Amino acid sequence: MCSITNATNFERLKHSRLTVIAFIFTCLLLAIARPLGAQAGFGDDRVMLQGFYYESYRYGHPEKFPDKGDKVWYEVVRSQAAAMANANFDLVWLPPPSYAGPVSVGYNPKQYFRLDNSYGSLKQHRAALVALLQNGLEPVADIVVNHRDGTNGWADFQNPAWGTWAICADDEAFRNSASGIANTPMAQRGVCEEHVAYRPGTTYAYDAFRDIAHTDVRVRRDIVRYLLQLQSLGYRGWRYDMVHGYGAQWIAVYNGATKPTFSVGEYDWDKQGEQRGWVWNTASASGETGAEHLKSASDVFDFETQFSLKAINSSDYTKLYGFGNGIGLVGDTTDGLPWRERSVTFAENHDTGYRTKEDGTPEPGHESDSFANNWQVEQAYAFLLTHPGVPCVYWKHYFEWGQDLQNKIRALINARKVAGVNSGSATFLQDNARQAGVYAARVVGTHGDLYIRVGGDDDQWQPSASGYTDYREYAEGAGWKVWVKLPGNPAVVTASHHAPFPAPQYRSANRLKVPFEGAALHSARSAAM
Repeated sequence: MCSITNATNFERLKHSRLTVIAFIFTCLLLAIARPLGAQAGFGDDRVMLQGFYYESYRYGHPEKFPDKGDKVWYEVVRSQAAAMANANFDLVWLPPPSYAGPVSVGYNPKQYFRLDNSYGSLKQHRAALVALLQNGLEPVADIVVNHRDGTNGWADFQNPAWGTWAICADDEAFRNSASGIANTPMAQRGVCEEHVAYRPGTTYAYDAFRDIAHTDVRVRRDIVRYLLQLQSLGYRGWRYDMVHGYGAQWIAVYNGATKPTFSVGEYDWDKQGEQRGWVWNTASASGETGAEHLKSASDVFDFETQFSLKAINSSDYTKLYGFGNGIGLVGDTTDGLPWRERSVTFAENHDTGYRTKEDGTPEPGHESDSFANNWQVEQAYAFLLTHPGVPCVYWKHYFEWGQDLQNKIRALINARKVAGVNSGSATFLQDNARQAGVYAARVVGTHGDLYIRVGGDDDQWQPSASGYTDYREYAEGAGWKVWVKLPGNPAVVTASHHAPFPAPQYRSANRLKVPFEGAALHSARSAAM
């Protein structure tokens, strides 16, 4: 859809032949079918919604959580699919898909191949994914393969059935008599933790559940089978949990085997240097160097941008300039590489901000949100949704923090899409705005330029202050404003949404064969040694 915002504007356009031509040209640009967005390559123009929050698993369990009602979370997602499409989201990151017990947030997977869970039945799970696909939205699964929980005990793995060979040799279960596997001979244990070039020492050992030995080909084969099963259910992308716990080369194997349209990892939050190393080592293409090497790599969550963005809360807008290139991984130019192309930015997620224990009281360390539901969260999204990287909007912010914020997020997404801002867009920071104590930037899109100011008002900065002309106002709020410049300066337009995606035929894991049994599964291990 490409539309003029109202009839009055259309009447004005009728009397300007050049403007009408420019408007048609803009519509053609916006109507060009966007690529499926395969992970390989740069210039990702998609916007992601985190399709859950920490307490979402409590929906549909009224006997334990009466305040969350009778509708399970997959039904909530299904019912909002059209609203997500209308907002022009592209990717929807959903919670861990595997069975983790009768009531669980899901980060303790017990049976990978079992796809009913606290969020709903297998049928409800499938229905939610189909609804998303039919609305032109790509579901992204939360893949928890750093660790695993036993079905009833510490390590009684079922579906798929694994032995102690699947558990890292130094796992605490081998030292604890309560585990049932204490003192297992070393020859019967898995080989890890791994030594990787991008992290001092070894990969992270997680003491809550059993660390998985990705070094074992049987483990990798079952993980690939699991991912293929999820793709047949309707998932198109992967969000890998806790990726600092195993080698990045295994991500390259899994993505190379399943070819997701999107991949992002959650690496240790405050270690941006290691994050770069992890990204570099996830590349599935071989023989490429420099920026070309990054084109087949996974994205990573840009926690440093989220940390730095909190300067908004104290109105310290000059900190958003960073060291002159911007903030976080988006502003990182180490080795002259475009790290922004592999950045996923966000204002909040289920592990940050406010969340509660099952009795409803705040969890320690989660007593408040990162941004208040006022000008603070508005300005955070004004920044994120206009800058490079792949921005992710939090479910609560869009669906639960009020109509006004929802409308502003929609307007920001539209401005981004109309201008053609993407993960690699060039950004030109405005020094005259910095001197005025506010943040401003010109962001170059594939269709036109986007101008953003965070802080202050038009007296402190607007595009004309830097000599820019022929632009339109697209969005504004408390202490922020966004403008877009398109060829011919047409009236405000609305970007088109993606066409529906086909729903694949579901296949259970036991009906799937891994597409490689030998060399491909072993190649990453050989390269890592």
